[in-house]
Amino acid sequence: MLSLRHVKSSDIRIREAKPIDFAKVAEMHYRVWRQSWTGILADFMLDIIGTPRRWATETYPQTLSRRGWSMWIAESGDKTLGMTIFGPDAANPDHLQIEALYTAEESQGLGIGGRLLNKAVRSNPSDDVILWCAEKNRKARQFYEEKNFKVDGRTFIWKPLPGVTVPHVGYRLRRQ
Repeated sequence: MLSLRHVKSSDIRIREAKPIDFAKVAEMHYRVWRQSWTGILADFMLDIIGTPRRWATETYPQTLSRRGWSMWIAESGDKTLGMTIFGPDAANPDHLQIEALYTAEESQGLGIGGRLLNKAVRSNPSDDVILWCAEKNRKARQFYEEKNFKVDGRTFIWKPLPGVTVPHVGYRLRRQ
């Protein structure tokens, strides 16, 4: 197993994910997703909403089948350290939408989230970058705000299960 204390920036590779990577990415993504949603939704609800297997076999392929969408991963050796999924916004294809950006807990603080974010942002340099963030996800909100994203006034209520609502706020990186 890779010790991340000794990983140098030059040892971290950012590349586009292929379907063969999905199961491994989903294992890392799921662990971090669960941590990020702790205190927002009960654990039993998270168990119902998503599983690594479903993400790898259904969610990722469906998301990435949309025109212009891709997944990029950060890795060192055979360890997945982070991932991002992004593509054109359905309502305004000139805008880039970041759908997911997660880094493994043990690799946070190594600049991987910033590198993955930069990869996404540079993929469409012409217009704004948008994303949704759970209103109560303070850690994610702080990350995006440190990267010059601003709350843009959009709101969205995610209803993952009957009777369950999770308020989200829209973020935007203006580039014009």
